[in-house]
Amino acid sequence: MEKHEAIDSHRQRTSRYSNSYRVLFLCSLVFLSLIPLYFNPSLRSWIRDYLNRSPGGQTLYDDPEKWCPLPDVTVPRDDGLKSSEHFINSEQLQLQVRRLSEAVHVPTESYDDNGDVNEDPRWETFSEFHRVLERLFPLAHSHLELRKVNRYGLQYTFPGSDPSLKPILLTAHQDVVPAGTASRWKYPPYEGHFDGSFLWGRGSADCKNVLIGILSAIEDLLSQSFAPRRTIVLAFGFDEETGGLRGAAALNQSLTEEWGSGSFLFVLDEGGMGIQTQGDVLYAYPGVGEKGYYDIQLTLEVKGGHSSRPPKHTGIGIIADAIVALENKPYSPRLTQASPFRRVLECRTKYSPDVVQPWLRDALLRGSEKDIAVKLAEEETEEQWLVQTSQAIDVITGGVKVNALPENVQLQVNHRVALHDSVGFVNEHIRDVLTPVVWKYGLHLEGSDTPDAARSGLVNASLGILRVQPLQTIDPAPISPTDNGVWAVFSGTVRHVFESTESGRGKTVVPVGNIMTGNTDTVHYWSLTRNIYRFTPSRNGTRMNQHGIDERMGMAAHLEGIRLYYGEVLHCNGISRRTDNCQT
Repeated sequence: MEKHEAIDSHRQRTSRYSNSYRVLFLCSLVFLSLIPLYFNPSLRSWIRDYLNRSPGGQTLYDDPEKWCPLPDVTVPRDDGLKSSEHFINSEQLQLQVRRLSEAVHVPTESYDDNGDVNEDPRWETFSEFHRVLERLFPLAHSHLELRKVNRYGLQYTFPGSDPSLKPILLTAHQDVVPAGTASRWKYPPYEGHFDGSFLWGRGSADCKNVLIGILSAIEDLLSQSFAPRRTIVLAFGFDEETGGLRGAAALNQSLTEEWGSGSFLFVLDEGGMGIQTQGDVLYAYPGVGEKGYYDIQLTLEVKGGHSSRPPKHTGIGIIADAIVALENKPYSPRLTQASPFRRVLECRTKYSPDVVQPWLRDALLRGSEKDIAVKLAEEETEEQWLVQTSQAIDVITGGVKVNALPENVQLQVNHRVALHDSVGFVNEHIRDVLTPVVWKYGLHLEGSDTPDAARSGLVNASLGILRVQPLQTIDPAPISPTDNGVWAVFSGTVRHVFESTESGRGKTVVPVGNIMTGNTDTVHYWSLTRNIYRFTPSRNGTRMNQHGIDERMGMAAHLEGIRLYYGEVLHCNGISRRTDNCQT
């Protein structure tokens, strides 16, 4: 009996060892098979396509017939209120010219070095702007609840009759960038001159037009004794041009304290890419996402001395070498399946096949995420930056006297981080690019992401120190969904308004969410809702020179924008609680 037990025990051990070897062998095979998959994007794309095929053999998301479904046009209900078309007449044009002109008169400039709102006298111009708004919109200021947040932030609440419905949030900002030298403008930047088509002045197109448009829609509804079922909230920050930390950030805190996180149906702010015409199709491009924002500063400290005895490379020469290294190593482009810009390309391919690149349709169907993005980037259009992290060398300072070697040189680089990248990846990229420069000149590299090995290897360097310091960081924004009931009503309203304009009659409006390369105050509102739309409703060629000399806004387009705000308020008044929960 003991002998049999010993034999059985030996067999069990042998079997266990054999099974272990088999498992190890199979794991090795799996690992080896994954190597070509890792290094071959085309193979990955083929496997992804195979796994996503329907029973009939068609790739589910690569069926061109299913690309870019159009939302139904949101038709206004017969509720006794005027249609939005009533804004398109000469009387309204005169009224809106006066309102926007008076708003432009007030130079609500914000500066990077602004101090606290209670200490810096440059903020006081916003009090004058508030008095102008009270005069221009008496009904809004007598019927809506107004709370001033952090002194100059404006939070208006138009209470609805049904508190179970999530409120909507319409936003804009009061501040403008400085106008610069007035003599270089065709008309004085704060005159608010109207030439019969355009209203000229700083803030006319960014974004007092949006603020005045929203309040004009509300004022008009109040004049018709409109009483909303759904609460409407307006939030106007005052430092968007410098990051919104005093304005929108404080407003977000106020809104969260009153309503809670995830409490709004949607947020509509300025931004997007407007309305662009392509033949008989008008593409509406609300921003449903934003690239990240990341500033870094490079500081080089080297030995100085007399210019008559210079080294082979001065500090400025070394930092110039670093600039060349950075610009010679751009970030890799990529068009992911989840990218909103892929949806844009699908829409163009479906509705404007004769004007897109000949290779685009096949690339969208079969190309890898990298290959198609590389082709797009090689065309070097502005849309390159929708698939690629950008870097811009924007500021450089160094040297104090022409006969003294510079001891301190500073360089600032702005990055707009693509959705497939991250701030951490940018840090790694910068370190990898600068390390050869650091070794070449015998420098010591300092930065929060410098690994210990690099620190120890360079710590004895004697020629200088190169410091990498992060300045301002904003992660890429969450992508807002475009497949729920909220988007259907929002985009259906866009179709209704712009298909009934003079330039849009007989044409099809295709609303499709896109990515913004810049940032808006919405960076502070992410917690309020996942439905965030950045959209200044204007056709291409009607908003000119934002942030530049001779900024101006086409007033016909401004009236169309008011129509959209008016329509969104009315149409959202009919959205049910079921849609509030994003179940449709």
